[in-house]
Amino acid sequence: AQSIHTRRWTTYFSQNGHDVTVLSLSKGEIPCVDVRWIGPEPKVFGRLAYLVAALPVRMAVRRLKPDVLHSLYAGGYGLLGALTGYHPYIVSAWGSDVLVVPKVEPRMGRVINCSLGRADLITSESAHMTASIRALGITQPILAIPAGADTTIFHPHSRLASKPGAAPVIVSTRHLEPVYNVDLLIDALPAILNVFPSATAAIAGDGSLRRELECRTRELGIEESVCFLGRLSPQEVADYLSRADVFVSTSLSDGNNISLKEAMACGAFPVVTNIPVNREWIQHGRNGFLVDTQEPRDLADHVIRGLRNPALRSSAADLNREHGQPKASWSTAMALVEAEYRALVDRRGSRV
Repeated sequence: AQSIHTRRWTTYFSQNGHDVTVLSLSKGEIPCVDVRWIGPEPKVFGRLAYLVAALPVRMAVRRLKPDVLHSLYAGGYGLLGALTGYHPYIVSAWGSDVLVVPKVEPRMGRVINCSLGRADLITSESAHMTASIRALGITQPILAIPAGADTTIFHPHSRLASKPGAAPVIVSTRHLEPVYNVDLLIDALPAILNVFPSATAAIAGDGSLRRELECRTRELGIEESVCFLGRLSPQEVADYLSRADVFVSTSLSDGNNISLKEAMACGAFPVVTNIPVNREWIQHGRNGFLVDTQEPRDLADHVIRGLRNPALRSSAADLNREHGQPKASWSTAMALVEAEYRALVDRRGSRV
């Protein structure tokens, strides 16, 4: 229930007239959604938490008798959903669950295969993620949904034009966890500040590496130029993106990168790591820049290039609005999921 992705999914269906219940091992609240804490907390008990929760989840699902059971994330929650034996059953792959874990942890890879193999439908958020699922030997139907920005919140109309000579603003909205590689941006900032001394970096998001990253800014002597904002509401994120000259995403792996699409929708110029999902959206030098995942100097050079070229930033913003919004609209993507829900229910002869 603490995941922003869970909140986005469940809020959409709640706002569209459905009764939504979330069974969560972590405590959290989602407005207008029935959140039931099952426990125990995975952050405390690790993967053992999912085994302990298996029977309570099964019993809760049997009592609820939902029209659709949907596991968001193919790992622990996918296993919990599969073990209920309940149908129709949908699993959403979100990224590292199918892109990373099966390669580095074969045992967990088998768990994920089990979760996916019992689903009536799998949702994927990008072409390369779909290919990775098929590479696992999964034959279940896959719905590719290019889920993106909520364009009622993230849109170009919120754009705040930079005044000539104004201090450049760089924004990152990735979580402060290892896979998001935000230390790459921190290590690139001294070179950027050497060229643009008045530039500021706003880092939205939180995570286990926050203290370490804050310490790194002090070691580099750039703490006055970096603001750690913590977790923000979607509207607050949109406000920062509307002021950004450059948006930076340093992720090592991503299934979808909604953060990039939100930045594109707000007109911020993208400088992002050269990974498959970003290559689906960014043409290097045309509507953004693709950079090495390990080289701070490469990131710094391309941020500097972007800041030096307002004409490129402006043309990229126009291209990203034309290219990104119709394809990536959150409401459009969720309408596809809702239609699949109804099709599954109709085939099963449920009451909806």
